[in-house]
Amino acid sequence: MEPSSLTSAQPTKSSSPFPVNPQNQIRPLYLLPLHATLNSPKGFGSPPKKNKKTKKSKSGGDDNEDEEEEEENEAEAGVIPEVVTNRMISRMGFTVGIPLLVGLLFFPFFYYLKVGLKIDVPTWVPFIVTFIFFGTALLGVSYGIVSSSWDPLREGSVLGWNEAQKNWPVFWQSIWGGGSRKK
Repeated sequence: MEPSSLTSAQPTKSSSPFPVNPQNQIRPLYLLPLHATLNSPKGFGSPPKKNKKTKKSKSGGDDNEDEEEEEENEAEAGVIPEVVTNRMISRMGFTVGIPLLVGLLFFPFFYYLKVGLKIDVPTWVPFIVTFIFFGTALLGVSYGIVSSSWDPLREGSVLGWNEAQKNWPVFWQSIWGGGSRKK
């Protein structure tokens, strides 16, 4: 093989998926379909339903106001009040944070046993212990939500056991498909 054949300046046709100019530089022409896509995004799921408002006579104005109030009430029916949300978050902080912190503190504890005190701890022991505490922290997310009082006017108990017994069936019903109620 001659060295001149390796450095020949003959233009070769490349099979690039992008438009290429004669100097083999990529052009920004491939951005054109992207621009068209961004102009009319479709998103995931069905488009929101548009409410058609019909004109009614002036004597039917009270009916129109009642319909607007019903629409507002329906929209607010699926919203969790801020007081309840804050209560859930604070309870999740405890039910997730404490087991997670204990699980993380076991890592230096087992390291100290192995390196500092020269105790031969089997490898599976730290795995099992942290698995139990991390799993408890994961369950704490659900328990934090369910054990808080969902009534904005009532605080609930310290551990939330009574609230949890009342809210578990509602929680499972919403997960397993009973949450989409149509009137």
